[in-house]
Amino acid sequence: MKYEPDRYRTTFESNHGDELFAFITEPENLIRMETATYLSRPAIEPLSPFLVQRFGAEIAVDRMKQMMGHMVRQIMEQRGYRLEQGNVKITSPGNIFSRASRYSALGEHAK
Repeated sequence: MKYEPDRYRTTFESNHGDELFAFITEPENLIRMETATYLSRPAIEPLSPFLVQRFGAEIAVDRMKQMMGHMVRQIMEQRGYRLEQGNVKITSPGNIFSRASRYSALGEHAK
């Protein structure tokens, strides 16, 4: 998989974006995102504790979280999912994300 940073190019290049993308695309994280999607939750939601564990609290900076959402969208689309709903509230205690996008498999109807 390849990430096209577009408007996040500066953030990607100055904040080890390649390492972050490699982490998000690790097989266990892809499974986490697809499981969250199957459960009608935002794909990025289950990654929060693992991101903090791996990259530290600085990963919670708004621009980094926005870039991660951009990464996840490209990953999910490349894996056959489509955006179902943006701005879904995340209520998990301690999650670094407060809102994120939810996806569905191509061919599934919106719930």
